[in-house]
Amino acid sequence: MKIRRWLALALLLTACSSSGKPASAQEYPTSTEQTPSPTPSEIRLPEASGNAILGDSLIQIDASHTDQGYIMVKTLSTDHRRLKLKIMKDGEEYPYDIDRDGEYITYPLTQGSGQYELRGYENIEGTRYAVLFKQTLDVQLAEETLPYLYPNQIVNYTPQSASVLKSFDLTQTCRTELERVLTIYNYVVGHVSYDWDKVEKVKDQYVLPIVDETLAEGKGICFDYAALMSAMLRVQQIPTRLITGYVDEGYHAWVEVYVRGAGWINPEIYFEKETWTRMDPTYASTQMKYKGEYHDKYCY
Repeated sequence: MKIRRWLALALLLTACSSSGKPASAQEYPTSTEQTPSPTPSEIRLPEASGNAILGDSLIQIDASHTDQGYIMVKTLSTDHRRLKLKIMKDGEEYPYDIDRDGEYITYPLTQGSGQYELRGYENIEGTRYAVLFKQTLDVQLAEETLPYLYPNQIVNYTPQSASVLKSFDLTQTCRTELERVLTIYNYVVGHVSYDWDKVEKVKDQYVLPIVDETLAEGKGICFDYAALMSAMLRVQQIPTRLITGYVDEGYHAWVEVYVRGAGWINPEIYFEKETWTRMDPTYASTQMKYKGEYHDKYCY
């Protein structure tokens, strides 16, 4: 079974030309329906409409568009210590830094519909934090895939981002979602090299990916690969999850996409019948044939 799966992946990747674009839709091991090419005007962008405001005197939360799968947060003062936001649901906790003052930061609601708890924290000293507020939020997503079609703090871009412009340039002749996925996947795998120096520098730090920096420098670590690919696919109206978790070698990041007619891709890399499963651009780029298990922790 494993040999067949890896052979199928090899066939899948060789179906693309040297420019990174598929030579023919007929060459894929499976086919999907043709769909109109998305346009830059269709890019989904978060809005702080002011219709539902939570938080306290220091941290303001705009929850106007929770049905789209996100909240927006900003500070109302610069007079504070380090701030954190925690988004919780059903026993799972997503901790975030509030790393900018006076401007909204978008945070995804990736745990589905239901009741969330939001908590704001301010640093006291060292690793100790004081709770500023605890508030609940009822969320009913209009569609389960919506959180993965917007930019957020982790997968951050604008319509003017170089990575967004590159996405539309690469996919302008693609006729199906699957062609767009493969074109962007192969481009990221071929364009980005693994940054062994960076992985040592950030070993004990949490550093947010900057997609345009990864594109310009042509190098990065797993978080950078996954964020760049996620940004380039989301603007093509393809729901894309950036997953972080554990593999045998340690903490890692990879990508899952949702293709109409096939659903979410997980949990391994293979292409069989009408199921497209997990893509790991980091391992593909480094030509490491990882055969171990993946254990999800966070989904952005």
